[in-house]
Amino acid sequence: MSTRDGLGARPARPGEAEQIASLSAPFVEKRLLIHRTTAELAQKIEEFVVVCEGDRLVGCAGMAPVGASLVVYNLCIAADCQGRGIGRQLVGLAASIGKEQGYQSLLALTRYGGEWFGRLGFSNVPASETRDEWRTLFRPGRRSSLYRLRLASDSFRG
Repeated sequence: MSTRDGLGARPARPGEAEQIASLSAPFVEKRLLIHRTTAELAQKIEEFVVVCEGDRLVGCAGMAPVGASLVVYNLCIAADCQGRGIGRQLVGLAASIGKEQGYQSLLALTRYGGEWFGRLGFSNVPASETRDEWRTLFRPGRRSSLYRLRLASDSFRG
């Protein structure tokens, strides 16, 4: 699917795990993303959507089901392409896919970026409202916050 500014969003292809790992590496170094090996990314390549500018992969996001929700993970954008709406586009694509597949909500777990997710229509999920099935998403010691976008209500502000 084509997008503005010569960018194209599409499902990731087999063989692109190394590019996703390279794109993710600066975020892993800053502890913004969890480290996943190229082999782990290759095993889950069907969960990823990417944005390309020509032949260059400039953004990616993984999506995995957890109960009645779809979790967005490993969302990252190349440093020189940030601020162009690529992250918003990837989250919008995830929301569309989630709706089409009948999920009730889109979840995002982050140590930072809660305000950004809020601008897209996500709301913070207080610990007291965290469902048991969502608790498996939390990594010990990471101190992440959970954000939810209800898909039935067209609340995405992309």
